[in-house]
Amino acid sequence: MHKENSSISNFKKYVVSILLPVVLLVGISMAVFTYFFERKIILGNENCGAYKINRILTNTDPNEIPIFGSSRAENSYIPEILGDNYFNYGVEATQENVMLFFIREECKKKNKKSPLIILNMDLDGINTKTGDIISYLYNSDNEKVRKLLGDKFELRYSIPFIKYVGQFENYIRYYLNNKMQLTRYSNKGAFIDKIVLPPKIMNELIEYRKRVADIFLNEEPLKVEFFNTLRANRDRQFVIGIVPYHSCYFTNYKNPEDAKAFVNELRAIPNVRVFDFSGVAYPDSLFINTTHLNYNGAVKFTTQFRDSLNTLKN
Repeated sequence: MHKENSSISNFKKYVVSILLPVVLLVGISMAVFTYFFERKIILGNENCGAYKINRILTNTDPNEIPIFGSSRAENSYIPEILGDNYFNYGVEATQENVMLFFIREECKKKNKKSPLIILNMDLDGINTKTGDIISYLYNSDNEKVRKLLGDKFELRYSIPFIKYVGQFENYIRYYLNNKMQLTRYSNKGAFIDKIVLPPKIMNELIEYRKRVADIFLNEEPLKVEFFNTLRANRDRQFVIGIVPYHSCYFTNYKNPEDAKAFVNELRAIPNVRVFDFSGVAYPDSLFINTTHLNYNGAVKFTTQFRDSLNTLKN
């Protein structure tokens, strides 16, 4: 009996004197690391989807004019060419469910000095795609972000530090790419390839695209939601741009009449204006692939879009 009590006593001493301090030290270290990682790496990179999600939730600048869309928005609209108050919220590999999230958050802000909201539409229709999970982890405690993730949300995303396990390297890579800007240009959320592809590589991409059957297709419930949101916010002016595609994109495009009808539906909404550049012919040298412009292409497009926007303002 004495030996048993002695063992219990020794174990308690071990827990109090060694194990508990170690656990506390590890916990404090993880909390401190997470704090600085989030503020320096995640929120220190305006091109990261996580930064943009957090910005739309927290930014209250009454002068800001937002640009929403996928990577075709992120790669094509240069804020400094458009004006002082623009910010590019384009998020790679996302579709209109994410754009709708941004629109709704923006339309809650009633102190805006300009009614403008710029949306870039893609010619594959209104569909659901959330893209890389790293865009959502920082704000994973937000109910609307969880709803956006849907089945992709996991319980571990609720736990500080743990939710980033396996993703630290990706955040750091984004951060370094933004800071170094060796092959990409960065400006207020825009993140654009500066590379001009050799003709041989571009020709290979063109030939591949000609063999791909592209199609316009809407998820009907999401389309209804999207249109209803535009109509419900009559105090905001939605300016929809469609960035140029390489001409080969339309070689095997199955239903251009459906895409045209969709654009006309958008034009019929009183507080919507559409500037469709999708079929404007740009030379091969202005593309990084058959659906995305490079920096030189983005400069040309943004300048043309700005001129169109000025006609609307006038």
